[in-house]
Amino acid sequence: MILLFIFLVLGLAFVPGGPLAQPPPGRPAATPPPLPEVRLPYFQFPENITLCGEPVPLHEPSVKEALDREFTVIVWSRAQTTLWVKRAHRFFPDIVQRLREKRLPLDLKYVVLVESDLRPYARSSAGALGPWQFMEPTAQRFELKTTESIDERLDLATATEAALRYLQTLYRQFNSWPLALAAYNCGEGRLRKEIEAQGVNDFYHLDLPEETERYIHRILAAKVILENPAVYGYELPDQEHYQPLEYEVVELVAVKEVAVRDVAAACGTYYKTIKELNPWIKARSLPPGTYRLRVPQGASPRLKEMLKGLISAAGELK
Repeated sequence: MILLFIFLVLGLAFVPGGPLAQPPPGRPAATPPPLPEVRLPYFQFPENITLCGEPVPLHEPSVKEALDREFTVIVWSRAQTTLWVKRAHRFFPDIVQRLREKRLPLDLKYVVLVESDLRPYARSSAGALGPWQFMEPTAQRFELKTTESIDERLDLATATEAALRYLQTLYRQFNSWPLALAAYNCGEGRLRKEIEAQGVNDFYHLDLPEETERYIHRILAAKVILENPAVYGYELPDQEHYQPLEYEVVELVAVKEVAVRDVAAACGTYYKTIKELNPWIKARSLPPGTYRLRVPQGASPRLKEMLKGLISAAGELK
């Protein structure tokens, strides 16, 4: 067997084109064609950037490098940033409208994007919940209901109102939007402590927890990219953006517990649909109380009609 193997190997050496074949004398060995050159695009953020109208000191190398880190991470996070662009098309219009009504900087819309990726059920390891990532004590401070059945931190509209009031409160305390946003991340008590200890009242010169420092620069990077997504390789066809949800709001006054399943049946839709339109509903039923329910477009008349038989037991619709 060993001799047979040797003969086979030697035989291959003399087969034209075999693995051990040598080019004829005087003829150079063939070289494989060169691989096509692949050049990745290089993206650079603008030279002048503001956050909520306040200039970012990019002339300072430490600030520029900190922003470059977050910008590079986000601009090359193709999957996540693509989802950001798609979701922003759905959720930003309502948030911008509320910011305009309160005469707040429009850049604040990037806070909710960075906080939760615009996911209503987002939860942090520390227990912060919802699109604006409220901890429970802060949620209760700003009148968001958190019970076994209901958690308004999960409702984008209600949580946005609370978050904007909180940000206004922080801005009044620190008179600076970067500092207000830093306090939103690490807490106003921690920020005041660091300002007093370091004798510095400027976010870009404060030594803060790494998470907080990266948080502000991440908001800046998100702003740069989402203001001009096509410039950074995120040119999506219109049909690929997530469209705003279509629904109507019905006020339900329940004097007794109402099953979500019954509401879905009355609307001619699925239990899952009602839960997705109203992520603040945690339980399978609503306890007595007054609620503003989102229901599928056109379902309101049917809901009122089909629930007439439940009014005496479950409440009334307005």
